[in-house]
Amino acid sequence: MAYKRVISIIGVGPRGGFALENLIHELKNNNCLSQIQVLLFEATGNFGNGQVYETNQPKSNWINITERNLNLEKRDAIATAEIEIPSFPSYHEWASKDYTTIAKTVADTFPPRASVGEYLQQRFNSFITPLVKATIVSVIKERVVEIQMDQHRKLEITTHANTYTAVDEVLLTIGHQPTKLSEQIAKWNSFAATKKNIRLFKSPYPITDFLNDEKLTDKSTIGIRGFGLAMIDVVRGIALKFGEFIPENEETKSCKYQTDYDLTDLLIPFSLDGLPPAPKPLNAEIDDLFKPTDEQLSTFEKKIGNDSTQKSATSPQFLIRAFAPIAAKIYSNLPEANLQDLSVAEIEDVIEKWLNDTTYEHPILISINQSAEKTMQDFVDMATGKSTVSLDYCVGQVWRHCQPTIYTELSYNACADEVFADIIALDEKSKRYSYGPPVESIQQLLALVEAEVMNLEMVNNPTIELSDKGWNFELNGKTAIADIMIDSVLDAPKIEAVDSPIIKNMLSNDLIEAVHDDLGVATDENGYVISSQKNTEIPIAVLGRLAKGTIIGVDAILECFGTRPQVWATEAVNRHLKRLQYTI
Repeated sequence: MAYKRVISIIGVGPRGGFALENLIHELKNNNCLSQIQVLLFEATGNFGNGQVYETNQPKSNWINITERNLNLEKRDAIATAEIEIPSFPSYHEWASKDYTTIAKTVADTFPPRASVGEYLQQRFNSFITPLVKATIVSVIKERVVEIQMDQHRKLEITTHANTYTAVDEVLLTIGHQPTKLSEQIAKWNSFAATKKNIRLFKSPYPITDFLNDEKLTDKSTIGIRGFGLAMIDVVRGIALKFGEFIPENEETKSCKYQTDYDLTDLLIPFSLDGLPPAPKPLNAEIDDLFKPTDEQLSTFEKKIGNDSTQKSATSPQFLIRAFAPIAAKIYSNLPEANLQDLSVAEIEDVIEKWLNDTTYEHPILISINQSAEKTMQDFVDMATGKSTVSLDYCVGQVWRHCQPTIYTELSYNACADEVFADIIALDEKSKRYSYGPPVESIQQLLALVEAEVMNLEMVNNPTIELSDKGWNFELNGKTAIADIMIDSVLDAPKIEAVDSPIIKNMLSNDLIEAVHDDLGVATDENGYVISSQKNTEIPIAVLGRLAKGTIIGVDAILECFGTRPQVWATEAVNRHLKRLQYTI
């Protein structure tokens, strides 16, 4: 029997599924598909879509990218002597959305994550069925807890149920992982464990955990830690349990909240700064106002991608200075902008100061001192083209359009680790604007505030004390008590804080190391782990969140279907061919 090398992919959500597609294509193109065995591990059983795009989750969980921009390309057919895999349509074809014929003035849509999950699941199943039948791929619904490497660089994969030996390579694409509890949540967890009348939910997902809990009633008061995108899913899910949103204006997506219950102060969100996310522009026509030209993006790419510039950088200032002229020019050309008679150069200066310090105040910026409700309304008016655009809103939208270039040019860069950590922190700060929700989501929050169902009086860093009744909030002389607490803050991928067995064991086995104290695994440009031991090659690759620190821009679904899985697959097959030569 011919020798077969074994490659394993651990974590087969969208990124792992696309990596598999690319691997099989590369193997077929190099005529070595019969000399491989692929083991796929996905603990949730959601092969192809993963937990984030689980198909049975509530429809109240929306994706955060416009359907217009959900460019998941078609998959070509593969035909060999061993297998015949059919092609699969692009997402737009599958969803019967032809954006070449849809007017730019039509409001963008943001489908439920479950619907996108259906596409991903169908795409995966149509691909995997012939491969399983041909015994090229094995699908394993087990949670991997440990990976070990022997002296011959063969890997052993241990799950809760079995051990798989003589594995030649592993690709790790496991996405969000549990982390050690923060000091605050650990304290709350110990507190809640002793009380029968209160509940603490340490994660916003799956939201059915609290929606179906007997303690969640119309008499509850629910504290929600965090004021971002996950908070919106939590709020919408709970709101729809007790009532409905009635559309009022299709042009602005404004709505009313209607319920038969007395829900006063049902929801109390809070965060360290109390600043709400900014919604994306309503439609393509408004969004186009913030798009850089091809020439601007080309110049930007050359500036930030320059190797010597990256090596000499002591801060993210080189990125900020390359970006500011683009945003300043776009802002000065907006049909509705609060220019205050400032020159483009003066606007650039404000942009630089604000990106370096988002507490910086200026008349053309939205003040961080105004109420969250007013800020949300101001952002909605800007996003729908109904009011003058503030500079911070403009900068956030321009940054979003520049992110693909930033992610391409600054992944695997020549910057010092500290500088790259600061660049990632800068991009994370931008996400309040660049990763903003649909306009409709913010309108729903405003409707809940108007209906007095959501209380924003505690939103900006309240004092919280524990009592027999629950969580006691106090801010500016006002108080509230929550008997249910939901933590909607999703932890950053700080590898040292990850609490899953597979990562803890890989760290202790010296198979991976952090690129920086606050970031993820060190990998090379092909995704393979960089060993701390010189001249030691570790046959493990990492794509996605856990590599954050070597790469930037990992969470969005478009990144799952981006170039990185393709680059990994090419290198994996190159390594495969070299190893096969040694066995002939």
